[in-house]
Amino acid sequence: MPGESYGEDVEIGRVLRQRLPRHPAPQEFRSALVRALTPRPVVRTWPTFWLTSAASALATALIMLLWLAPSLPTAVPPDPLRPLAGAVMNYHAKAILWGESRSDLVPAALPRAMDESGVSLNWLFTGDERIQLVNAQPTYLEGRRGIELAYQDADGHAVTYIVVPAPALVLPERGRMQIGRWRPLVRKENGFSMILWKQQGLLCVLIADLVSERDLGKLKDYFVKVRSSTEPYTIY
Repeated sequence: MPGESYGEDVEIGRVLRQRLPRHPAPQEFRSALVRALTPRPVVRTWPTFWLTSAASALATALIMLLWLAPSLPTAVPPDPLRPLAGAVMNYHAKAILWGESRSDLVPAALPRAMDESGVSLNWLFTGDERIQLVNAQPTYLEGRRGIELAYQDADGHAVTYIVVPAPALVLPERGRMQIGRWRPLVRKENGFSMILWKQQGLLCVLIADLVSERDLGKLKDYFVKVRSSTEPYTIY
């Protein structure tokens, strides 16, 4: 019967446990069993050929960078004259639009312009058969008081001569040009040509819309006339 069979199995198991000898498992078996039952972490490795390809690509990129480095563009330093040049162009445009163009007004306007600007003129180029001084007035350029002289040439071009104190300003060597016995800085911007130079601690600028090679030759000639016949200095 089912109940009797179960009882016999229990009795046989008891007898076997009492009579059969028991031996402890070796320590090596226990350690091997623990290692077998402990899950191992999955370690992902890159295929060897991938590592070789990556190293090769990196080496190639470094070689190309070293080869191209001399030709790569470098940071362009800021132009210290850009704000000043912009202010000069603005004043030149105002002189064309609003300035008087009468040489007979200069004798009355010049003393007031020198007094208000703080810039005096020992000698002054008033003009010749090619170009004439038509106005003089004080100006204020980039925080500096100065004087502005307006000229007009025989072809109707307005030429503005601006003088402001700038003892600490150093004009760069790049862009200088030999004109007569002087080496002023020559710049072209936005349809205007400018000739800049230092004289007695003053910054002097001659500007006009003379940009072609032929017209720039005229402006150089005007520069020689003004530079050799005008001597500015600061009153204060």
